[in-house]
Amino acid sequence: MPVAEAELVASYRRVEHPLYNVLYRMLWDAHECQDMIQDAYLRLWHRRARVDADRIDALAWTAALNLARNRVRWRRLRGWPAPPEAAGELAASDDPQDSVEQANLHAALRRLPVAMLEVVMMAEFSGMSGREIAQVLGIPEGTVASRRHSAVRRLKEMLGER
Repeated sequence: MPVAEAELVASYRRVEHPLYNVLYRMLWDAHECQDMIQDAYLRLWHRRARVDADRIDALAWTAALNLARNRVRWRRLRGWPAPPEAAGELAASDDPQDSVEQANLHAALRRLPVAMLEVVMMAEFSGMSGREIAQVLGIPEGTVASRRHSAVRRLKEMLGER
C-alpha cells in the first residue's frame, strides 16, 4: 500500500528543521538546503508505492544527505569557495573576535572529510541518537561514535584547541 500524503507531510514536519540545520552546516547555502529537502521528499513521493511508512524519516535523511554529499564533492573538485551568504552571516556579529572564530570554524568544517562532517553535524544538530544516525547512514553505531570522536579531535587540532 502506498504511503499516504498525510504520512509524508507529518514526516516533513518532523524532519525538516533538524535536516536543514545539518545540511546548512555542510553547504552554507540556505536556498540549496531547502531545495535538497524538497527534492528528497519529491523523490519519496514518486516512490511512495515502494516506501515503508516506518522508514520515511530515515529515507528522507538519506536522500537529502546523498544530495548534499554530491554537492560538497562537486564543490571540492572545482575548488569553489564558500557561498557569499555564509560569509555575510559570519560577519554579522558585533564582536570582531566572534567573526574570526566563526570563520575559522567554518573553514575547519569545510576541510573535514564528508563522512566525518555529516556524522558530527547530525550528532550536534539533528537531535538523533547514535543508533538513529547509524540507521540513516547505513553504518554501524560504533562507526558513528568513532567518526564523531575523530571529527571533534581534528576540529580541535585545526582550531588550535586542547
